Amino acid sequence: MRILGISTIGRGSAVALLDEKSILFAIEEEKLNRLQDSLEIPRLALARCLHENQLKLADCRAIALAERSAPLGHSRSRRKRAPRSAFEDLLQPLLRGGPRLSRFDHHLCHAASAYYTSGFDRALILTLDQGAHSQAGLMALGDGDEIEPLHSLKFPDSLGWFYSRVTELAGLRSRRDEHKLQWLSKDGEPEFLPAFRKLFTWKPTGAPALNRRYFASGPDHRGVFSPQFYRELGLSSRSHPPGPVVRANLARSAQDFLEEVVLQLAGNFAERTNARSLCLAGGIFLNVLLVHALEARGPFERVYVQPVSGNAGTALGAAYLSRKKITGHSGRAPLSSLAVGLHASPQEMKTVLDNCKIVYRYLPGEEQTVEETARLLLRDKIVAWCQGRTEFGHRALGNRSLLASPFSEYVIENVNEYVKHREEFHPFALSVPAERAAEYFDASTNCRFMTSLATLTNPIGGLERFAFHGNLVRAHTVEQHANPIFWRLLHKFGESAPAPILVNTSFNLFGEPLVTDPRGAVRSFYCAGIDALALGPFLLVK
Repeated sequence: MRILGISTIGRGSAVALLDEKSILFAIEEEKLNRLQDSLEIPRLALARCLHENQLKLADCRAIALAERSAPLGHSRSRRKRAPRSAFEDLLQPLLRGGPRLSRFDHHLCHAASAYYTSGFDRALILTLDQGAHSQAGLMALGDGDEIEPLHSLKFPDSLGWFYSRVTELAGLRSRRDEHKLQWLSKDGEPEFLPAFRKLFTWKPTGAPALNRRYFASGPDHRGVFSPQFYRELGLSSRSHPPGPVVRANLARSAQDFLEEVVLQLAGNFAERTNARSLCLAGGIFLNVLLVHALEARGPFERVYVQPVSGNAGTALGAAYLSRKKITGHSGRAPLSSLAVGLHASPQEMKTVLDNCKIVYRYLPGEEQTVEETARLLLRDKIVAWCQGRTEFGHRALGNRSLLASPFSEYVIENVNEYVKHREEFHPFALSVPAERAAEYFDASTNCRFMTSLATLTNPIGGLERFAFHGNLVRAHTVEQHANPIFWRLLHKFGESAPAPILVNTSFNLFGEPLVTDPRGAVRSFYCAGIDALALGPFLLVK
């Protein structure tokens, strides 16, 4: 049985393919059309999914679509979206005697993507995003194989909208740079927290409600902060960009307020349901500071965030819901790996390298690849590591990664300045074998997917350089079964380094999605200050 899930059409569009027990394939459209935050329907992703799995649409038992709360194609926003006719063109082959087509609510798909991959038997489910059409969140209870919706958040009672507007207020790009706002908050003080606390009140239902007096109509018909709120902040107007200190303080205040409200919201429904476990999905939970706050300060024994918690992850949720609809069982199981995307054969890689007339070495066997790469890293080289299948989601988990030694004196400056070209407030992740993690970090299970933070307990070799807020770090715990070659590389590096730990950041050029195929890997390698590329069994060194 094959079930194809298609995420909400537009930003973050993706496809996922499931069988009776597992996730066979998943990829976002932007990784194929190379347009970050693409608003297109996932034509390329669908075609590649079928090709990679040697399927035709007729071979699928069902196609499941994650839909917005409002009718498809309708939005008060003036943002460019995929036209309904294009969507109908995509679906026409499915409607003529082909697989069953099912449509599921966007936030229910978020909820299913989290609960059915958590491994929990009972949990409160919380989904939060900006609420692009009307619904901005869902509180539900997962019990056994059932998901019972409890309460919905309607726009404009949207925490995602609030955080996005503060992103814009801080001089960053709304709906694009929210991840920057969370990291910018590391350097600020909560100067504006009292003003932000006035933005929301609490309903008898236990859900937050936007205070409309601080909300005005905006050019995109979705609202902006009102002049009265600018007076509360003590800022003159939105036409004057704030300075560095004010930007950081806005970010810290917004982050602290977001954590306060989500902790209260989750606590309210935990008390109502007596749930001791929490599942999270939706774009807000790409915020790892927030996830860590829920782990550290929430009333839950276990917290799990679906790692592809933005819109792309709804493709998974839709497929799970369709499988349950067809068979009566969701087939829920803990998520073990996100390496479910494209895979190039050595011959395909060689064809690209030869076509580009590149000098390279062939390394027969993974052990030699590991040894040669570790040797480069020990010489303080920055290595692009392109092995196995692409990761689903935007985090590099050891398949499409840029690696460097955390013990190199200028590693942070070199990677930021010559490769990533990004602001210095972005922290780097530190990858470590899962069974060795406790020697250096106090890390939760969410660190498997880089979706939370860890506490640095052993600052060996100057690792404190990567810490913030005292002793918090981005840790990535690598399990042998999930990524055996990357796990071996960490151990090999650790044989000569102070610890089996590597700096791990995404392999992509500035402003682009993660590298996907060999040609993209070669292009990115030569367009950035990267010293070497380990592309499957081939090694390129500048």
